[in-house]
Amino acid sequence: MGRKNKIVIRINGQEYPIAGYEKKEYLLKVGSFVDEKMEAISSKNTRLSTSMVAVLTSINIADQYFKLMDEYELVHNQSIGPLEELEKTKELLKVTAEELTGKEEKILVMEEKLSDLLIFKDEHLNENIKIKQEIKEKELELLKAEETINNLQNKLYDNQTKLVDIQKVQKNKKDIIL
Repeated sequence: MGRKNKIVIRINGQEYPIAGYEKKEYLLKVGSFVDEKMEAISSKNTRLSTSMVAVLTSINIADQYFKLMDEYELVHNQSIGPLEELEKTKELLKVTAEELTGKEEKILVMEEKLSDLLIFKDEHLNENIKIKQEIKEKELELLKAEETINNLQNKLYDNQTKLVDIQKVQKNKKDIIL
């Protein structure tokens, strides 16, 4: 706590020493407030004694105080609901953020797996393309081999035909020589 401030204030024409830990300006403000309230009451009824003016001023100030306290309580109670709702929302936000972080991590893992699968697919696609090319090459080789076989079969047939013809001629020659 700071040091005590002491001032003298004038209320309803009399001076009063006041001391408090609040700033001097604040203490003067309080004194001026009480003086204005007492002045307002005494100006409306000049036959009231100083003590009666003080009591009525105290009652009016107490009335203002209680009304302000009721208003404060109402505002305070009205603010509690939204504050509680805010706290619930903050907690929900925190939980949602944690869930989001977990899902982001899962997404990263899934993206890595997808990347691996795409690489795997590309590798196998390249292998499939190579295999298809090799198959086409083998088919071409097979067609060439079949053509060569056909050519050889035709030559064989031709040679067999020639052989048969030669054998006939030789048989005819033997028959003639005999």
